[in-house]
Amino acid sequence: MDQDFLTKATARMSQYVEECAKDAGATKDDLAELMEIRIPSRKEGKCLLACYNKKYGIQDKDGKLDKEASIEAMKDLKLADTELYDKAVKLFDTCIDQVPNQDCECNTAAIFMYCFNINGGLMGLQPGMVPM
Repeated sequence: MDQDFLTKATARMSQYVEECAKDAGATKDDLAELMEIRIPSRKEGKCLLACYNKKYGIQDKDGKLDKEASIEAMKDLKLADTELYDKAVKLFDTCIDQVPNQDCECNTAAIFMYCFNINGGLMGLQPGMVPM
């Protein structure tokens, strides 16, 4: 994978996590769960995920999953690693189709993460392996 892309993607992800942790009132324990690729146990951790997803377009402004925006968010990945991009598109398609939008966008984000982890593993992707 292109190192420049990976450096930029990692910096963007870190920035979004930091901003969203502050906005959601997430604690160090919430962040630790996410870094361990565990589904957040507290609402603040789940809301951090929803904020993060919104920044990437995975969830729209109303908290609903958005397939087209999710694919668009990965356009740089397509240039950096076509094979990973193809798997990521299939994974996003699968989970957006399988995960029903919840009344609470934070719960939608948590269920999406669960689907992403389970189906990603079935596709041979390690958790956290889809940089955007």
